[in-house]
Amino acid sequence: MEILNSSQMAQADAYTIKEVGVPSIVLMENAAISVLDEILERIPDIINAAVVAGVGNNGGDGFAIARQLLNLGISCDVFLACDESELKGDGLINYNILKSYEADIHILCHSEQNDGSKHGSVNISFDEYDVTIDALFGTGLSRPLEGFFASLVEQINNTSSFVVAVDIPSGLSGDTHNVIGECIEADLTVTFARPKYPHALFPARGVCGEIVVTEISIPDLAVDTVDCTTFLLDEDELPSFPEREEDSHKGDHGHAVIIGGSAGKSGAVFMASRACARVGAGLTTTAVPSGLMQAAETVNAEIMTVSVGKKSHFEENGIDELVKFLKDKTVCAVGPGIGTHEDTSDFIDELIHKTKLPIIIDADGINLLKKSSYKKLKNRCILTPHIGEFAKLIGKSKEEVLTNRVELAKEFAIENEVILVLKSADTIIAIPEGFVFINITGTPALAKGGSGDCLTGLITGFVAQGFELADAACLGAYTLGRTAELVSEDMNEKSILTTDIIENIWKTIDELEENS
Repeated sequence: MEILNSSQMAQADAYTIKEVGVPSIVLMENAAISVLDEILERIPDIINAAVVAGVGNNGGDGFAIARQLLNLGISCDVFLACDESELKGDGLINYNILKSYEADIHILCHSEQNDGSKHGSVNISFDEYDVTIDALFGTGLSRPLEGFFASLVEQINNTSSFVVAVDIPSGLSGDTHNVIGECIEADLTVTFARPKYPHALFPARGVCGEIVVTEISIPDLAVDTVDCTTFLLDEDELPSFPEREEDSHKGDHGHAVIIGGSAGKSGAVFMASRACARVGAGLTTTAVPSGLMQAAETVNAEIMTVSVGKKSHFEENGIDELVKFLKDKTVCAVGPGIGTHEDTSDFIDELIHKTKLPIIIDADGINLLKKSSYKKLKNRCILTPHIGEFAKLIGKSKEEVLTNRVELAKEFAIENEVILVLKSADTIIAIPEGFVFINITGTPALAKGGSGDCLTGLITGFVAQGFELADAACLGAYTLGRTAELVSEDMNEKSILTTDIIENIWKTIDELEENS
């Protein structure tokens, strides 16, 4: 599903109105009905509501919602945060209809000061309302709220009322995931046609509450006119799982090799290997330094093992034997628990140079990656850094990455012709063709050591089974997050271990196969 910014959404709106022929006021009415439906689904016994409306189409949506509430016999007070003279277009039409209902309309903002700022009363208690509907500002806001509007938003945030944001919480911008200033903290956000950036990425996503995308008669062909390169991962749009033939055998489903482990960090490579096997790889081998071989052979009964070198860390010395072993394999991953010994950097460089397999690089494998290795990775590599690792990789601060991570990930993938899986609460998958996919499955259960190792194993296992690298990256991110959601239904998130996630991967695979 496409993620649109404010201008792209406006373009889709305009096409719907001018080319398809759906009147703009019909879109507004459909938006109002969809918001009301979502409210009633959650609070069917609502008695009274407040609508806080501003100038523009967002306010017009609010007026139409208020009218729909009144039609159902639900008491509704409307608080107008602009002067009546500022209303125009469909918003004015819906306002005048509402006035004919003799609705209780309270004008909060009466005029402008000489400096252009609003003034008015914000001494309102919204606690008396079952629902407070935020229809102040839409996606087009580009600067922080100040003065009167900031005070009004603060007043709404202090209420115990159930707060519903129309399209996006007022105070956010439709063009960024960053919180630009004071904003509504919603319990529910109802948006239209397609999600916007604040719905997909933190921190803005964190103030949206539950997010619902509704249909209001903007057709797909209108969205298709928009040059969109960013997409929300949707279960229905993930690649299908091919059925396994009854006479298939382990060799038909790939042989993956997970390379990693060092003193004190061996668990990482063992978890990655088990996740790889759990997701369906026909054969999985764990490659560890010789000093960890005894431990490797006793951890996972289903996983084969191979010893590399003669020490307890990876060094260039053992590379030729490993490369020979990899020759007839399907895919390899390097990094989980591999450590930061200086010898290991040369080992990784030689591995990249000498094997032509698809390769997934994670954790310290990324930290030890030499820039000279990039050109050897083109079109066959997936990098899976978290925010800190990516910041180090591109020479920027974590704050810079967090603020602009979609564009930075996209630029890196295009420039280096690799697939980047940028891990965080919302995982970004950027591919060399310039497209970005955002995964929002997951729970705080994943905020624990080992989650990244599990992801590496999942992606590697999907590649082993024949999925394209980009598809494997998307499937891996989705599967990790969705499995965490399923496990969180039965266990306290604080107590969930990565091994719990791994042992329940089958539940997500079941869901995906049912929907294939």
